Amino acid sequence: MTSVLILAWLAKSSTFVGQSAMPVVTAEAAIAVHAESGRVLWGRNVDRPMYPASTTKLLTTLILLEETNPNEVIVAPEDVKSVRGSSLHLMPGEQISAEGAAYALMLRSANDVGYAIARKLGGSEDGFARKMNDYSAKLGMTNSQWVTPHGLNNDWHKTTARDMAKLASYARENAELVAITSTQKYTIQRSLNQKDTLLETKNKLLKEDPRIKGFKTGYTNPAGLCFVGYWQTGIGDVVTVVLNSWDWAADESALANWAEKSFAERELSASTEISVAKAKDDQELKVRMREPVRALASADDSAGARLDVGGLAVTAPIEVGQGIGTGRLVLPDGTEFPVDLVAENSVERSFDLQEFLGNPVAIVLVLLASGFYWYRRRSYERFGVG
Repeated sequence: MTSVLILAWLAKSSTFVGQSAMPVVTAEAAIAVHAESGRVLWGRNVDRPMYPASTTKLLTTLILLEETNPNEVIVAPEDVKSVRGSSLHLMPGEQISAEGAAYALMLRSANDVGYAIARKLGGSEDGFARKMNDYSAKLGMTNSQWVTPHGLNNDWHKTTARDMAKLASYARENAELVAITSTQKYTIQRSLNQKDTLLETKNKLLKEDPRIKGFKTGYTNPAGLCFVGYWQTGIGDVVTVVLNSWDWAADESALANWAEKSFAERELSASTEISVAKAKDDQELKVRMREPVRALASADDSAGARLDVGGLAVTAPIEVGQGIGTGRLVLPDGTEFPVDLVAENSVERSFDLQEFLGNPVAIVLVLLASGFYWYRRRSYERFGVG
């Protein structure tokens, strides 16, 4: 009975993007994006506000790496023990390096380390939250609001699957971050607690699938199971996000496998017919793309691509291969590519007497031709010669 309810819920809540065979994903909100092109390959509730839990630490770590050097010292505040949840068990006044803090955030998911970073870089959690919001705004994350550095639940601390995919696409370009998040074990150097130094990743996919290169798990009761992932696949870099999942690892694998199976680099083309002003016998013009578009696409994309020429107006005569402007190749999910247009057939111009008589040059030519004709005719009548 439970499985029937799950499938019914999935069918009701999914936002499919035109593909014939969909991945089975349990998450309330999820997305798979081709990072190089930015194309959304699949999504569900991608703009729904969601709790991100500890996937928040991806943003915190990016700010840390960009604003410190690896050996810079992070000092635990006096009230560090008040931070609840997963922890490095920092002691007040304890020191770790910025590099160690990054590993502690991404592998141990240490909330107390996130708090220590916020106090160092922002002066307070509120000050660091302003940094987080400014940073995400620059990445175009328009539906996110950050309040804490670690993702412990706060009613105002929310993001979306689409926004987290934007963050992941940017994060994959940070080699230091990728190295950290692809590490399974790390021994941290610390000044006081010498017994708790081994950090082990919570990303179990690192042991199971060589395509996964990061990033971060997350969980709280309100948020459910979450993951933001970076995959290196046969179709290029793919970033995936699952929020409020029943099984984040299965969901992530399903998204990566489906994307790699469903998409490939393909040549896309389309044509259409348009009416032509002043065409002889009202002949229509077949318009095609000058060159096919080569892009990541599915078989459904190839079959469903259409050529949109907008309000293109053309007037006869038209020759085969003649350039006639620009248009857009549109895929079933709305993805667009600008294209140059050419004529696939020729179109003759119809004779328009009114237009002809309105042309002064034409009138002069007619008069000259008429005069020459009457001159020749009179010469023949008078002298019998042409």
